[in-house]
Amino acid sequence: MSGRRRGTVERLTGHTVPIVREGESGVRVGGAPDAANEVQVRLHRSGNSYELEAMPEQSVWVNAEPARSRLLESGDVLEIGRNGPMLRYRIYADGIVPARSVSEAFTDCVACARFDRRDAIRRTGRLLGEMTSELLVRTTLWFRLTVVALLAALIVSTMYLVLENRRLAERVARSEVQMAGISRILQQAQSEAITREELLALRETLEGGLSTAVERVGALEARFGASARVISAASRSVVFLQGAYGFVDGDTGQPLRYVAVAPDGTPFRTPQGGPAVTLEGEGPVVEVQFTGTAFVAGTGGLLLTNRHVAMPWEQDESETLAEMGLRPVIERFIGYLPGISESFEVTLVSASDDYDLAVLRCSELTRDVARLPLSAEVPRAGDEVIVLGYPTGIRAMLARTDEKLLDALREQEDLDFWKVVAHLAEAGHISPIATRGIVGQVTPAAVVYDAETTHGGSGGPVINLDGEVIAVNAAILPEFGGSNIGVPVTRTLKLLESAREN
Repeated sequence: MSGRRRGTVERLTGHTVPIVREGESGVRVGGAPDAANEVQVRLHRSGNSYELEAMPEQSVWVNAEPARSRLLESGDVLEIGRNGPMLRYRIYADGIVPARSVSEAFTDCVACARFDRRDAIRRTGRLLGEMTSELLVRTTLWFRLTVVALLAALIVSTMYLVLENRRLAERVARSEVQMAGISRILQQAQSEAITREELLALRETLEGGLSTAVERVGALEARFGASARVISAASRSVVFLQGAYGFVDGDTGQPLRYVAVAPDGTPFRTPQGGPAVTLEGEGPVVEVQFTGTAFVAGTGGLLLTNRHVAMPWEQDESETLAEMGLRPVIERFIGYLPGISESFEVTLVSASDDYDLAVLRCSELTRDVARLPLSAEVPRAGDEVIVLGYPTGIRAMLARTDEKLLDALREQEDLDFWKVVAHLAEAGHISPIATRGIVGQVTPAAVVYDAETTHGGSGGPVINLDGEVIAVNAAILPEFGGSNIGVPVTRTLKLLESAREN
């Protein structure tokens, strides 16, 4: 069971069999003693077994108990000397000694550790060491091959699980980033909505006087003098755009939905603070609302605007949407013109891949509305320009209404994004804001000017004092002293011509 001959089997024959100790860890069964090795135990035949006789001054233990003389039973463990080699005594009825089984090898290892009188740490170390040795050396070839195969399978499985865990962690991290991107889109969209609390705040603003922004716009318009006719004529062709889009799975067509609200009515939120969304369940379908500006620029109801107004999902998160397998879908897209209470449907005709431009088509309603003439001349630095649009969307129009309309809106039970604008149109409050500025720089790709505008004014016309469009308002550059950028109108000609052909 231990020592140099661990795992070997000695068959007992003869009436008396000596057991000789060989060094610290060796033991020999049978044979004559010599000067260096003394007989520790003699086994005397007694019936079907042997009786142990310990030699004088020699220490022998049977099953961890000191023994001088004892009739051995099958399965007894003999320890020759203190912490010396151990032997297992077995009796086989038919006299045939079978091959040592794996279970016997493990049983012997456990017995060695159990009967060892050293501390628990050393006993545990002995158990692990001897069991490992038995597995690697003293078991059958097939068993060892099986163990090797199992270990290989375990290693491969462990590596696979580690890789899968890493992939899962990466997917979770990517999903969190994607969800954060979707949440940013939805949070931005929520800024377009108007609540009753905001209507009340606007009413209080009106009670105390117009807001600073509205006062500034009014003062600018008042100073335009002779330009008022240009603004009045052009404003009738500037469209307020109102739309909403959602997302569907590119493979299944399933719409992206909000996770159903909690029992107390509170929407579920992601760790980043945005609303939680899913492609499963029965929650409300995600609807991202947006507003913008366009203007009538061609016959047959053709409108010019920015690509990022017509396709707002491309602004920040297009890569995120593609990675998630989501496809944006316009759910509703309408427009309003000053002085006309009814809305009209708007569809995307084409969008430029090189410039921030898009052509829309509206219904029959705009065919009687004058199109804004496009300038044939390139503007020069120092030219005066007027920018028309709907900056800040619904809020700017509400800020220019009266208290009576605000009170009427607050009393509406089913007030929403669409109905607020419908009420404004019925009351005749759809009207673009005009701001005036100076052209600072002109390049083949951009016109830079300092006329004030902000979010929502994108897609509006930049006109000269002759009422001709010189650019399409596209971007805000507050880091450059409030300068803004428009796409030169010359870049719209091919796009409009292609749209007419379609």
